[in-house]
Amino acid sequence: MDHTLSGDGVEITDALRAHVGEKLARLDGQGTETTRVQVTLRTNGSEQTATGTLLQVDGQDLTPITAAASDMFVAVDKLADKLYSQVRRHTQREYGRPK
Repeated sequence: MDHTLSGDGVEITDALRAHVGEKLARLDGQGTETTRVQVTLRTNGSEQTATGTLLQVDGQDLTPITAAASDMFVAVDKLADKLYSQVRRHTQREYGRPK
């Protein structure tokens, strides 16, 4: 899976890039054809936000998800969990609930 990482008022360090890559690797192998994830990191005062959009999941783009926390690494963790849930819901709608 390919991911694009951009920062709005945030410097993208190697550690942050590696952390995002590790968390998004969890989305592989979910039974969908996820080809790209676009992640934007922002800082709003003391609040750090991470916004992610799953692009081209089974041929369609899913709704952007935003997660906020006081630490950027925690915001990325929350975002990864929310994206994982979104993929799981999408898979269940498309292919039925697992039995």
